[in-house]
Amino acid sequence: MSGAGVVCITIPVLCTGGTEIQTLNLVRVLVGAGYDVTVCCFYESDIRMITAIEQAGARLELLEEKWSNGLWQLFKRLLKFFRQKQPCIVHVQYMAPGLIPVLAARAAGITTIFTTVHQPGRPYGLKALIFLRTAARLCTAFFCNSRAVEESWFGSSQVFDLERVGEKRKHFTIYNGVDVDRIERTVKNADKTSLKESLNIKDKKVVGVVGRLRKEKGHLILLESMKIIIKELPDTVLLVVGDGPDRGYLESMANGMGIDGCIKWLGQRDPDEVVELYSIMGVVAVPSLFEGFGLTAAEAMAAGLPVVGTRVDGLSEIIEHEVTGYLIPVGESHELARTVIQLLSNPKKSKEMGEKGRKRVQELFSMQHFTHSTISAYQYFSVKK
Repeated sequence: MSGAGVVCITIPVLCTGGTEIQTLNLVRVLVGAGYDVTVCCFYESDIRMITAIEQAGARLELLEEKWSNGLWQLFKRLLKFFRQKQPCIVHVQYMAPGLIPVLAARAAGITTIFTTVHQPGRPYGLKALIFLRTAARLCTAFFCNSRAVEESWFGSSQVFDLERVGEKRKHFTIYNGVDVDRIERTVKNADKTSLKESLNIKDKKVVGVVGRLRKEKGHLILLESMKIIIKELPDTVLLVVGDGPDRGYLESMANGMGIDGCIKWLGQRDPDEVVELYSIMGVVAVPSLFEGFGLTAAEAMAAGLPVVGTRVDGLSEIIEHEVTGYLIPVGESHELARTVIQLLSNPKKSKEMGEKGRKRVQELFSMQHFTHSTISAYQYFSVKK
């Protein structure tokens, strides 16, 4: 199959993280604009993401490769796939091994290749930088999900604007999109009383954290903060939404700290369930060690919640300090606790911050902005080619 409207999006894994959610948003945008979209996943996949992508109108190709088979085997599988499908555009979600699909697409004769990277470069070192810069030279255009991410890989940044695209620049920032209208509607319609009763937290103040349970998300720092928070506000509970390889370790640490009784480990939830849970939270914490964009922060703000996040990367672009929430230094559990206590103790201030946060997301990080930037970039670079 070939044609100007045929797009293949490649991604190593389809679990339920921020990159996968934004891949789903990209599918919705492209399908809505009339593109014929196939998503090619190399390795693991989650049935919930598979279902969501198919419901969005895309085809799905699951290669089900094993990591142990090596990169040469992956290259050959992708080369064969691209030659068979002959898409006009390949869009690579740049997660390791991101260079391989770029090389395979070039070898298959694909002339328009877009790439999006979702994480900052500073944690990954020189080798990763060389690979990414190589991929960028082989692509038609390279997109980053925040200016911090773009600057970390390329040394400069520019939000994509059709009127400011230069002849030589090939890398740009296109912020991730948040469906503000859907979030507002879901929060408004949520049965908050029943939801809190089902979790046995009817009269509790609620702190929320949403994300994969991995070291870089900073959950351990939040657990240390909870020791302080519950001494000051003993009627506080922490909702941990998400799953991951560190769950057992974190549960053990909470037990050792003696705070396991004030934590609800809710596991992985569907996106609509996550938004419903925002409706019963008073504050959302995002204590990440690094963060390319910070989808949780943006979603929580869209839900009308104040956010306490670390002063890193994309979070510093999303959260307006002392206006829509607070930015604190990485690893500062005492400062995190102090700030959360301040917000939980002042509902009026929390509400004001939440309202300003919703407005900020609507103005800067909405799906409308993401859609406009993405389709404009596709049309501009396709015509240019």
